[in-house]
Amino acid sequence: MKIKVLIIKTDTLIPPFNDHCGDILILNEKLRDYQERILSAAGYSYKFIDRGGIKDESLDNTIVFDDDLFFTPEFLNEFMCRAVKKGARVVRAAVEKTLFTKQIAILQHLRENESIIEYPFYFYKSGNFEPAAAENVVINPDEFYESGHFPDHMIGKDHFKFCVTSKAIVRVCEPIHIAMVNMAANFARLARYRKLSVFEKLSVLFKARSISEAKILSAVSRVEKGAKVHPTAVIEGSVVKSGAIIGAYAVVRFSLIGAGAYIDDHSAVKFSVIGDNAYIANNNVIFFSVVYPRAFLISGPYQFSCFGYDSAVMNSIPSDYRLDGKTISVMCSDGVKDTGLRFAGSIIGHRTRIAAGLIIAPGRMIPNDITLYPDPAAVITKVPAEAGLKKGAWFFIGGKLSDRI
Repeated sequence: MKIKVLIIKTDTLIPPFNDHCGDILILNEKLRDYQERILSAAGYSYKFIDRGGIKDESLDNTIVFDDDLFFTPEFLNEFMCRAVKKGARVVRAAVEKTLFTKQIAILQHLRENESIIEYPFYFYKSGNFEPAAAENVVINPDEFYESGHFPDHMIGKDHFKFCVTSKAIVRVCEPIHIAMVNMAANFARLARYRKLSVFEKLSVLFKARSISEAKILSAVSRVEKGAKVHPTAVIEGSVVKSGAIIGAYAVVRFSLIGAGAYIDDHSAVKFSVIGDNAYIANNNVIFFSVVYPRAFLISGPYQFSCFGYDSAVMNSIPSDYRLDGKTISVMCSDGVKDTGLRFAGSIIGHRTRIAAGLIIAPGRMIPNDITLYPDPAAVITKVPAEAGLKKGAWFFIGGKLSDRI
């Protein structure tokens, strides 16, 4: 069966970057380029089309979806296998509400009920464009689960469980989706490790020459030719692109390191995406974050956050957790919304720079092209000449050093 694809163009812009949804980076690849690559690999012809022009198109054996949708090859394959078998003239993709939808596919602004979320992703066997006539193909996205350990008093239980699945679909329509869709893509990569064939598993064991989990994760990592990895660095379940440099005693775990990126000595990058030519300074910690190309990050830690092109953050902290234990709200296109998440950091705009000493509340967006400084009264700018000569106590008052209170 010859299948064609129509991708409906939207005008969805994602603040604070103000990039079109098709320009949002997913594992360092633009969403529209990702869509085209996945469709081409499946053997489907495709074209982008204005919503108004779809009425003039023949929809025989046609996939139709909005351009703000991310989906994995596994999701596409399962949907199409089930859609072709279904008797309806037109079918729609829907997902069960599971741990995946609770943690990743949040704030989707789609039609839903207590059990499913319906996506603007259709397969037409014949007829005209009639989304209202579609019957649902419901997919359960959850495949595997992983746990992170936290004290009871932090999240009310002794571990944090999250879904690792290769069957993901996410509508990219709000700022928080920049991080969510990258997590979904990264988790899909990890889920594929869990589904290796017997032969592939034997090949990994042969390469690892050990049954140690750490050595196996090292064996499934891919370090491209031209990357420089210090022999003391730890690389587990990750991809390191050509030209990247990983310093001494650095840890890269379940992450993607872009071409030409620099991960300095003793840094740790976990469950994150580091853009091409980004710079992660020594002793830094990047956790569940997305770092766009050429970003420059000193100190940290930086958790559950996103940093735009050419951004720079110096010894500041985007907070990711509320001490009162409440879930975190974020700004959306239709106002402030509760994410239902206990962890959510900040989104730092393209070319924005943040000076040392600032703390950003959880879930905040910082616009493009601004520079933030802390309160001048909290920064030592002048040191009296007598401070080096006079012994005793000195006090920092109103931005000035004084030997008197």
